[in-house]
Amino acid sequence: MFAYIFLFLFVSVAVVLIIKSHYRWTYFFASMLFMFLAAGMLMFTGQWQRALNFVSVCFVVFALFHRLKIHYYKQPLLISDFRLIVDWRNWETLFHYKEAIVGVLGLLVLIVYAVFGWYDAEPMDIVWQYTGAIIFIMSFFAMWYFSKHPGAVRTWLDSLPDDGRDVFLNLPMSCRAVFFQVPMFEGNGQEFAEKLLTENMYPETLEKPDIIITLMESTLNPHRFDFTSADIPKLRMFEQQIDTVFASPLRVHTFGGATWKSEFAFLAGVPSTDFGALASGVFYSVVPHLQTGLIRNLREHGYFCVALSPFTKGNYNAKAAYDHFGFDLMLQPQDLGYPAPMGKNLWHISSEEMMQYARMILEKRHPSLADVQQPMFVYILTMKEHGPYRTDMDNVFGLDSPDLDVKTISAMNDYIGRIVDLDKATESFNHYLHERNKPFVFAYFGDHQASFDGVSPKKKGEDTHPDYITQFTVRSNIASGFRQEQDFLDLAFAGGVLMNVAGLSPVDNFMKANMTMRSLSNGRLEDCCDSKLVNDYRNYLYSILKIVR
Repeated sequence: MFAYIFLFLFVSVAVVLIIKSHYRWTYFFASMLFMFLAAGMLMFTGQWQRALNFVSVCFVVFALFHRLKIHYYKQPLLISDFRLIVDWRNWETLFHYKEAIVGVLGLLVLIVYAVFGWYDAEPMDIVWQYTGAIIFIMSFFAMWYFSKHPGAVRTWLDSLPDDGRDVFLNLPMSCRAVFFQVPMFEGNGQEFAEKLLTENMYPETLEKPDIIITLMESTLNPHRFDFTSADIPKLRMFEQQIDTVFASPLRVHTFGGATWKSEFAFLAGVPSTDFGALASGVFYSVVPHLQTGLIRNLREHGYFCVALSPFTKGNYNAKAAYDHFGFDLMLQPQDLGYPAPMGKNLWHISSEEMMQYARMILEKRHPSLADVQQPMFVYILTMKEHGPYRTDMDNVFGLDSPDLDVKTISAMNDYIGRIVDLDKATESFNHYLHERNKPFVFAYFGDHQASFDGVSPKKKGEDTHPDYITQFTVRSNIASGFRQEQDFLDLAFAGGVLMNVAGLSPVDNFMKANMTMRSLSNGRLEDCCDSKLVNDYRNYLYSILKIVR
């Protein structure tokens, strides 16, 4: 009796989820997906109760998982996300979010119930299994065929990112993109090529400087938060200094997490959003197809390129991705003496410690660096600024905002304290670079904003996408002739800025195009109002240069 009550409740919830969908195409795909999953279970078992239980519980799981991702990342659940989930090397992240652990465990219980619930039900005649097989095949081909329909594609793309109600549209539509395809963009690449030839580049320096860049985890200048009142100290790393040669707001392509999306944009020179549903797994599915990028340009200039990460080489497929980008060496702090096993992700290592290990790299205090005579490019990732944040902190920075509850205020005090420590570490490292008396270019940027248990506090300013803006700063002791021309920058253009500041000319047409587009669009890509220019640029990259294959 209770089993039938549960079955009725789950089926009712699944029906309600379908009814509450946004668009008519969602109704269609949700209906087809329902029949596909139900018919598949019926085909294998012949048990109608088990089939209904399986599909309705799966629908509930999809909806809840979708909401969980929306909560933390403001991004919908796509089929490519499952590639990250099945890679066990990524699971440790969950253990740092208690609420997420509870949510995921609950979903796993539901999945087990979906698969094994009603396992002892009386099977029907074999004809029903054949019927299930027919419906299974028909619903599959219906989804496959209509996933190409221009109206469905347009509706799906217009819905992204959504508010969590269109998972049954997202999953079938994103299945078509589970395998790599070269992006196709309307536009005239030849027209962009003509503009390319007229652009002037910056002059080269006589001595190639060491280039050091720090991806600062979850970092945003806390003075950008729109508090009613606050007592946040001055942070020199965000202010114009005598050695600052470039500073601007930075457009990133993720919120609350997915650092690899920002890594990809910086290292590849194109945003992950160019690859649609594959954006969540670019380190797995897109990087192997890249034919160029920042690191390959630096290598051609004779640089020895090192990545320093607090996470393991396997986490999010990092080592394989870095190798393809062109890095000569990837190091963890453990390689340089940090007291922890090599297989441990260093969630709590301070940014000051990461900077200390960066010093060791520049001083070539590792066997793999002993014979390096080349200028160095050092890419550093920090971790300490990452959540979760404490919710029992005193309001030491006097934060006040009517829109934020006590827990969020507490978490933001913890966060700002970490940024204050990051500022000290950054300024100390910059001082060290000056004391070396060697030419250097030192840059740093926030990979994305922090999410305070799903809350995104209001920001000052009138940015179109305020949750996707951090900052990019470049400091140097060389006179390269570089002059800042943009007051806004897309992360995809940051590598070109570094090369310009360092006095390095582009060695291939991709980097030349990247620098040209930055100039023509005033540093904007995702936010550029000239859609024809953007399409011409993308068409040139993917259809003429073929930067991915």
